[in-house]
Amino acid sequence: MALLGLVLASGCAASADSTATHVQADVVFSQEMITHHQQTIQLAEVGAKSGKSAYVRDLSTKLIAEEKADIDMMSSWLQSWQQPVPPDPTAQMGSELKAGSGFDKEWLSALSGHLEHGLMMAETVKKAGKHGPTLELADKIITAQKAELAEIAKQAG
Repeated sequence: MALLGLVLASGCAASADSTATHVQADVVFSQEMITHHQQTIQLAEVGAKSGKSAYVRDLSTKLIAEEKADIDMMSSWLQSWQQPVPPDPTAQMGSELKAGSGFDKEWLSALSGHLEHGLMMAETVKKAGKHGPTLELADKIITAQKAELAEIAKQAG
């Protein structure tokens, strides 16, 4: 019985190792996406503070929570791969947006451009990455950001 447990445990460990396989594209994606998500959080914090519509404030709050969770996950991958986790960016994304009557439209435009860039990053890692969880995250980002871009287009229209 003990031998069976040992065999089963070693089989599980081997399959866990196979999902941990990563390549440089996975590392670069995590490092760049962490910075991108940090910028999204900065932009969302500005939206949460200065947004006039409930849509902008609610989207900002949602983005902050989602991006922080993704950053934690990607940071843990980088640490497990003994790769550096990028620091918070020094430039404050969204600081050029001025509160007032046109804020929401400008903020949604800035966010759209930012999300488009994130979409391109996720599509790039899908072509070159090998780490299963990274590819799953890229799929999630692609799905979520396409939906957010469509919703923003409706709001802006």
